[in-house]
Amino acid sequence: MPYAFHYLKSIRKILERVPFGLITDVDGTISKTAPTPQQARISPLCRQYLAKLSGQLTLVAAISGRPLNQVREMVGVDSMVYVGNHGLERCRAGGIELKDSTPDYSKIVKSMIEELNPLLPDEGIIIEDKGITATIHYRLSPEPELAERKILNALNGSTQAKSLRITRGKMSFNLLPPIEADKGTATMDLIREYNLKGGIYLGDDYTDIDAFRAIHAACRERDFQGLAIGIIGSETPENLEKEADFTLNGVGDVELLLKWMTNDALRSS
Repeated sequence: MPYAFHYLKSIRKILERVPFGLITDVDGTISKTAPTPQQARISPLCRQYLAKLSGQLTLVAAISGRPLNQVREMVGVDSMVYVGNHGLERCRAGGIELKDSTPDYSKIVKSMIEELNPLLPDEGIIIEDKGITATIHYRLSPEPELAERKILNALNGSTQAKSLRITRGKMSFNLLPPIEADKGTATMDLIREYNLKGGIYLGDDYTDIDAFRAIHAACRERDFQGLAIGIIGSETPENLEKEADFTLNGVGDVELLLKWMTNDALRSS
């Protein structure tokens, strides 16, 4: 897959389109992947450049699987737009707007967590309750392949699982309401709302593939040109590389790209 820094001229042409939006995933993109969600920290350089870019661009947004309040506090740039819980939560008028009938599923999610807890071994498996969604993490498991099989068996045996949508993440599974909302629908909503003519999406995980596809769909269907840039690491899903236009090697490269956009590309465009 083409390395982004070998194609800065192509990226600069996209940046020249106005209105322009930069949309980024959080964990694994502007924050190094951590053993647990609580240990993750945003790169200080990414935060610094995102804050500057939010004053230069029409839109700078973060879309995360984390709850909206958590990702907003974690990134810490007030001028950015935040979308949480895989597109299910969006900031509106100082509050949180939920997608469609999402609140109806919070009780099902909680009930499913209670059902799964005794089915799963304690060692290395964490069930993260995110209100209207949940994520089962097994990164800390000493035998991740065995842990994955046990999780899948538990999900297959769960009566509540049939009422939810199960998606894969890096060393994790997401439990989501069965409604049409993901990082792809959130990305397309932002493109439409801000009438973007150009945009870049940065992401590293299975769930970011939906956003990559939304960028490409907008290129076909609208007066829009955009790029999906995959952040590559040891756990990169194969399909993410296939769907990406360009790649970057980890959070360090994201810092360099944001620096280039802030200090060089936008000043000369």
